[in-house]
Formats: sequence, structure tokens, C-alpha cells
Amino acid sequence: MTLRRMFVLTVVFLFAEVHAPAQQQYRVIGYYTMWGRSTLPASGVRFNYLTHINHAFAWPNTDGSIASYEPAVDTALINATHRAGRKILLSLGGAGTTQAQNFALVAADSALRTTFVDNIVSRLATYHYDGVDLDWEGPSSLADRANEVALVQELRAAFYLANTTWLITMAIGPSSWSGQWHDYAALKLSVDWFNAMEYDFHGSWSKIAGHNAPLYAGTDPSSDLDYYSIDQSVQYLSVERAIPKEKLVLGLPFYGKSFGTSTLYTSYTGEQDLAYRDIMSAVQNGNWTYTWDDGSQAPYYTLASPPTFISLDDPTSIAIKCQYVREKGLSGVMIWELSQDVIGQEQPLMDVVGAQMGTTTGVPEPLALAPAGFALYDNYPNPFSAGGGSAFGGNPSTAIRFAMPVAAHVSIRVFDLLGREVASLLDEDRAAGVGAVLFDASHHDLASGVYFYRIHAGTFTQTKKMILMR
Repeated sequence: MTLRRMFVLTVVFLFAEVHAPAQQQYRVIGYYTMWGRSTLPASGVRFNYLTHINHAFAWPNTDGSIASYEPAVDTALINATHRAGRKILLSLGGAGTTQAQNFALVAADSALRTTFVDNIVSRLATYHYDGVDLDWEGPSSLADRANEVALVQELRAAFYLANTTWLITMAIGPSSWSGQWHDYAALKLSVDWFNAMEYDFHGSWSKIAGHNAPLYAGTDPSSDLDYYSIDQSVQYLSVERAIPKEKLVLGLPFYGKSFGTSTLYTSYTGEQDLAYRDIMSAVQNGNWTYTWDDGSQAPYYTLASPPTFISLDDPTSIAIKCQYVREKGLSGVMIWELSQDVIGQEQPLMDVVGAQMGTTTGVPEPLALAPAGFALYDNYPNPFSAGGGSAFGGNPSTAIRFAMPVAAHVSIRVFDLLGREVASLLDEDRAAGVGAVLFDASHHDLASGVYFYRIHAGTFTQTKKMILMR
């Protein structure tokens, strides 16, 4: 064993023991793309909602030097991040073929690894980055798996000598398809946390149109040929692959997918990614129908002509995913990517993340587009806990969603088994659209059991059941 190799292993062992500070807050990490600067300049970033920026992308050249999407480093972004008291990491990699091939080539050669690591250290020191995010989307062999570990260990050793505060994070896939080529047991000793890319569950590679990022797989696996979900992914990564939950960050997509069909789980012609802002612009025109899939906890839009199905995350689904993060004890959330929900001066999805992962909790209003008809949806979570540990991070709360095709006076009330009213949640005029209210059982002296919630909206009335647990 060489002296250099012994030093690397020693540093990795020491780091695993001493570099594990207690988590003080949820991480909220936003990817800021070099090509998105015109849409979202540094002055427009909601730094108050974020803990970290991942500046994307740079990548290795075949000689171990560093290439980048922009000719000059965006020092304005780096300075703005630090003025806000946040950290910024240089994100290395991306989904391009060149990036994946160059990572594999450099990681396989000890001399090139040394050159690449030295160049990373130099760039971080020169431009005052706070670490690196490794987004090598392409390890595909046992050799790549071992070489990735060597690269990360040598990078950690170099950081130990240059700046012990520098971070190493990794973007990882949600399933075993890519996960089999990552040695998480070894990597987690050197990596501060893993950003799980919990999206692209359906796409151009799928035989059918489906949800981009379903929280749950739904109720009928026979209808979805790509039957998989975020919840299954979290189980795979945290249980089967033993990534500690305090090192697991759940990715949120600020984009969706459009398929050439008007029906969920059917064949399609053509598929494309759409930023949230572009989806919102598209559905303002034409006779679109908004649908909430209770099984998957995901929304979608459909258009009859031309046949179009758009899967997306909206304010409600983003809020539910943030609540899921708190319920499962994960490290926080990651956003791909920050410019995609910029609509004029508004950033509706980012505002939801800030509210849910910060000090404020609540259920945001989705965009007020007219649904096809009146509806009262199943509350989430159900059952919910009044003794802490609920999906609202210890708050005894559950979300109740409803839809109104026209403006009307709406009331939502909660009743016990004897028909006695125990809470009035809403009693006001509302515009057409999809709305939500929060039922917080801590405000009422309620026993465990079955309760009912009822909506009156115009002439529409519907009642549903919820279960409160102590």
C-alpha cells in the first residue's frame, strides 16, 4: 500500500468519526444553473428560504482540468450567497454524455484523479466556494463503482488538508437501476449528504404516460408499467442501501412532463420536459382539466384536443412532499432547479418550500384554475396523529383539499360520530379553483377515533371520513 493511499484511508476514517455535527435545521438546497441566470439573476434568489446553492455545472476534461457552461465564474452569485449567510457548492457533472464519459475516464486513472482533485481545490479556494456537489450521472460498472469511491476519498483527503469546512455532496438516482453502481457503504464515510433525484419516474423511455414524481405508486400496479414511487425509493435508499436519513435529501422537481395523450397510464406520442412556469402559461389557454390523483398524491392536467397529458408538481404536492420529509426524518429537500418556477415577480413553488421547511407551516393555495366539477378530496395524511410524529413534522394536522368549477360560498366543518360539530374550518366566498385548508386537532380537545368532514359549496354537499390517532 502506498503512503498516499494510507493517508487517504486514515483521513477518511478520521473524518467519519469527527465530521458529523448535529443537524440544526432542515437543509434546503437549490440548484442554480449557469444557463438560467437570465431568468433568475442572483438578486432574485430567495436566499431566506435556502441553506445551500448548488452552482451547476462544471465537469472534468479528459486531462483533469475543469470545463464549465459559462466562460467566467459567476462571482456575483457567490458573493450574494455569502452575503445572505448561505453556502454555495460547485456542482460537477450533469446529464450530458461528455460529462459522464470524462468522469469515468478521470476516475479510472490515479494521475488524472490527482490532477482533477488539485484543480477542484484550486477553484474552490480561488472563487470561495464552500464545497462540491458530485453529479456523475453514469457509473455503470463495477470498475466505475470502485473508481468513484477512490475519487471521493482522495477529494475528502485533499479537503482535509486545504479546508476542513468544505462539503462533499452527491446527486444520486432513486432506484437500483443506477444505485447498484454506487458503493454507498464506502461513500457515506466521505460524503456529507446525498441529494436523491426523486423525479423522472416516467419519460421518453416509458411505454406509457405517467407521473413525473409520484409520492406513492398508486393503487393499481397493473395499470402502471413503471410502478415505482418516491416512497419506495426512500425505502430503497435508507433501508436497503443503509444511507442514514440525516444524510438523505429528497429532490423536488420544479418542472413537469408533457405527453401526447389525454389519459393517465396509456401509450403516447411525443414527450418533453416543461418548466413549471411554462406549464402554468400553457394551461391558461384551452379547456384543460385539472385532476388530483389521491393514490399517487400527484396532480396532472389533460387536454382533449390535441391529446395532451401534463404531469407536474404544484403548490399542494410540493407541500405534501415537504411534510413527508419531516415525517420520515429526512435531512431536507433539494430543488431542480430554481429558475423553473419564476413567473414574473413570483416564485410560487419556492414560497411553498420556504413555508414548509422553515418556521411556518400551512397548506398553500394551488393556482386557481377552474376544475371540471365540485369535489372533496381525501384528507392527507389519514390517519393523522395528535400525539406528534404526524406527517406535519409533529403537528397534529391533516390537509383537506377541495375543487370548485365556479365561484361560490364554501364551508367546511368537522363532526364527531354523534354528528356534533367540533370545528369550523372554512366559511367564506371563494373563487373557482382548487383550495385547501388545514385541520389542526391540537386546537380542540378531541379523543382518538373517527371524525367526518363536510363541504357545502353552492348546492354541492359531500362528507368524508378521517381518523385521528393519539
